[in-house]
Amino acid sequence: MRTDANRIYHQTTVTKEGDKDRKVSTGTLNRLILVAQALESEILLLMVNILIFTGVGKYQAHRDGGYRDLLLTADKWAYDNKSDDYPETFALMQLSGQYLAACISVFLLFSTILLQLLHLCSAPIARLTEMCYSFGAVPVSLFVFGLEMHYSTCPWVDEYFAYYDVVDKSAQCAINGWALAGIFSLLSCGLFVSEGLIAAFFSSDANRGRKETVV
Repeated sequence: MRTDANRIYHQTTVTKEGDKDRKVSTGTLNRLILVAQALESEILLLMVNILIFTGVGKYQAHRDGGYRDLLLTADKWAYDNKSDDYPETFALMQLSGQYLAACISVFLLFSTILLQLLHLCSAPIARLTEMCYSFGAVPVSLFVFGLEMHYSTCPWVDEYFAYYDVVDKSAQCAINGWALAGIFSLLSCGLFVSEGLIAAFFSSDANRGRKETVV
């Protein structure tokens, strides 16, 4: 009888240890999933920031003329009419919205990096905080998408034509870098939604895994 009791006790102990190991492994796996998702978001947001601040584009003064490369960097977003760096049709260019888009994209990038560092350090993060950040970043990214797609078509050229009543309206302009930034901002929305769902369903398990590891 004592032998049977010892055997049952040993089996129970092994089962508990196995369950504990599985829970710890699940918590570690969930943390790795969160880190991988954050890394993908970081790469996209980094590309968004680079494209916004460089403003790579092309301009064609006439249909029979060639395209000219443009770089609408942040120091050129408030255009000086006395400058000869850009065509005359850029005289009405005022890109105040780009400063807002740039601030938002920089904030999202550094916030995502901070959350990833906290996950790597196994710091306790409230599930509600992760969910609010992830789902809250979606409309903000959509706002950046709208701004970049709007500015990528060079709307100030059409404003110049209307303001000065220009007859020849053959000039063409496109800021391809901002269009790509808008597309990447849209793609990041999907990643943010995915991060929010992972935080909602797996973050609590990961936190339990961390607590049991400490015990």
